[in-house]
Amino acid sequence: MGFELHGVDGVIKDIEDLIPQDANIDKALRAGARFLRDMMKEMAPEGKTGDLKRAIKVGGIRWNRAGRTITIGIHRKDMPQDKVFYPKYVEYGHGGKHPAMALPFIRPAFDLWGDFAAQLVMKELERQADPEAED
Repeated sequence: MGFELHGVDGVIKDIEDLIPQDANIDKALRAGARFLRDMMKEMAPEGKTGDLKRAIKVGGIRWNRAGRTITIGIHRKDMPQDKVFYPKYVEYGHGGKHPAMALPFIRPAFDLWGDFAAQLVMKELERQADPEAED
């Protein structure tokens, strides 16, 4: 469970001509992804074990038809084997004999902070383009 960020390649392609060839675009994407990960952890409900917050990670950068893709959220492999099922029920809630209301934290973090994370990516690329510039 998590988000896959893609489609930013259009923006990146527009500015790639403005940044040096040795600029690390992946480093900039990770900066925005780490910020979103931190916001998701902050918004995640407190549990007894802390497994939920500890499982929120930034995945690796991959290439597909849409361009660069990075995942942020809970990857099944990051949850303890006996608890791998429950993050989706926290995010979306569930019905049944003992229903539980949703306590979303992944989507709200993205909705609230996604634009800011994109600005962090751009700021990192600008910093790489002109390392002597002051903030």
